[in-house]
Amino acid sequence: MTAVSAPRSGWELLAGQVNQRRYEALRAYLFEGASLQQAADATGYTRDALASLVRDLRAGRLTVFAPPGTPGRKSAPKKDAARGQVIELRRDGLSVYEISTRLTREGTPLGRTAVSDILREEGFGRLLRDPAPEASTSPATSGRDTQMPAAAVTDFAALPAPPWPGCC
Repeated sequence: MTAVSAPRSGWELLAGQVNQRRYEALRAYLFEGASLQQAADATGYTRDALASLVRDLRAGRLTVFAPPGTPGRKSAPKKDAARGQVIELRRDGLSVYEISTRLTREGTPLGRTAVSDILREEGFGRLLRDPAPEASTSPATSGRDTQMPAAAVTDFAALPAPPWPGCC
């Protein structure tokens, strides 16, 4: 085993960390076999404070390191707020597109993906529609834009003549 050299630059970033200090004190006592007094003196704790740390660690009341978790958002407040309304609208037979449009109109905008996620989490399956064009009148349904103005009748006789000869 080689001798340990002086600390490298950056060691001071760890020196003031509470969890690092706790870990070093607990490791010295529990793993390296130092006495309570030796481990406490080496890490700046009193003997009784280190004894309390050991007791709390053994009882499961002390966490030295953060528990492993899953990355990502832990909550979705907008989805949670609209969950009940989404369920009620689906029970009324509305599609994901129709629910999303209705929520937006009512001041709780929620995208189709979020609505679909809520329905899947709540155990709803896909909503099957007949292929008839009357199946949905929602402007959000693909291929159906009921917000467009009605088509006007075009009077072709009133249009100017084409600029090139031999046409039409």
